[in-house]
Order: sequence, then structure tokens, then C-alpha cells
Amino acid sequence: MKRFTLGFIIGGVICSALTGFAVEYAVTANPFPIRVDGVEKSIEGYNINDSTYFKLRDIADAVGGFTVGFTNNTITINTSQSEPSEQPPEPINTDGTITIYEDQPRDNRLAREGDIFVKADGTEIVLAIGPHGVLGEGQGVAPDVGLMDEVGVGDAKTYRPLEANGRLLTGKYGVDSVGKGTSDTQYQVNILTGEGHWAGEWNVINDYTRPTETGTEVGEISADKNYFWNSLTWVLVAEHPEYADIFKVN
Repeated sequence: MKRFTLGFIIGGVICSALTGFAVEYAVTANPFPIRVDGVEKSIEGYNINDSTYFKLRDIADAVGGFTVGFTNNTITINTSQSEPSEQPPEPINTDGTITIYEDQPRDNRLAREGDIFVKADGTEIVLAIGPHGVLGEGQGVAPDVGLMDEVGVGDAKTYRPLEANGRLLTGKYGVDSVGKGTSDTQYQVNILTGEGHWAGEWNVINDYTRPTETGTEVGEISADKNYFWNSLTWVLVAEHPEYADIFKVN
């Protein structure tokens, strides 16, 4: 029987030193279908030495019950929100301008231009559309963290707030500022700047702002702190918070 192991894989070949000898393992893509509670899922995996490895965050997204992050050079696994509340917060002023408090759960709507975002230190920021049509671009805030999502159906329905680098499984909030649906879409937060956008919004930012010059060293950070050089190309920091230990900020 094959063993299935959670882990992170970087590169095409893993080498480990054992009693002075280098042991080389070939890495191949996982050839097996994956089903969660009978539903087939598309999860990237790798087969190494007859064991299958998956990214921990991908497993968290697929099965739920925990979230994965990276804080203060530490990989964090959070199960504290695996016990969602029975009722969501009451919707407040969903049609007009709303005030959004950093990291506080809310159940009204996606953030919009003109909403007020209050940071943990009390700083107030009026959300604006950025130069490339993305809400909050360059403002260093993640206004949709805390949105409540429905989990389960019928009498078993409960509610859980969206976390940084998490997903919403329902489509109750519609589309983001560039017109992309938010259902089952990751909300990615740049851990260097605190700025958060939906994956579709980051794609637009990437189209316009990705550096064109070659990086000089692995982990080099772009001037806007949105990208790092991974030895081959520039990658959005928000897409890979687990690599924070290699980020080099000038």
C-alpha cells in the first residue's frame, strides 16, 4: 500500500546526505486520482521514493478543518476556527458605505470603493480603486479578511470567517473588483505589506507590474515588495507566504 505524506516539495530532485553518501530521488507528478468524501479533487502532488507528497495548504483547502499560514518565520496550523459559529453576525448597512475593522468577522458584502478600513492601531483608510482597476491596490490592507462563509447545509449549516490565504466555498459574495467570481477562490495576502486581494485581482496586478529585469539573487524583493526572485522568474509574494524565510527586503 502506498503511503501518502503531507509536505512541501521544491525542485525536481531531492538529495539528502546519509552517512556521507548523496542519495538522489527522482520526483514525478502524482498519477493517482484524489477523492475527498467521494468527490474527486484536483490537488497537485508528487511521487518520491514510492511515497506521495502534497502541499499542506492544498490539503487544508480540500478537506477543511484547519488553515495554514506563515508568521514570524514559523509555519502555523490553525484549528481554532474549525468550530464555526451557529449564526453569522447581523448584516450592517450592506448597501451604503461600511466601516471594516481589521481581522474582525463580518457578514455584509465584499469591500467597495469608499468603504473605511480601520487598522488594528486605529488608522483609518478610505478604500480606493488603484491605477490598474483593483480595489485597495497599494493601500496595504486586506479588507475582505473576516467575511463569513457558510459551511454545510440544512440543520448542520454553520459559519466561518475567511482567513488570509483562505477560500470562500460559496458564491454568496459575487465578484471581486475586476469582475472575477469569489466562489472557491483564494484570498491572498502579501505578508510583507499586509495587502490582500482575490486571486483574480492579483492576476491583474501581475499583468501590469511584474518586473521585466532579471533578479540578482534568490529571494530578492522587487521595489514594490509584491514579487520575489526564485532563481528563474519573479513570483508574487502573496502566492507563497510559506517561502518567507528566503525573502530579502532591501
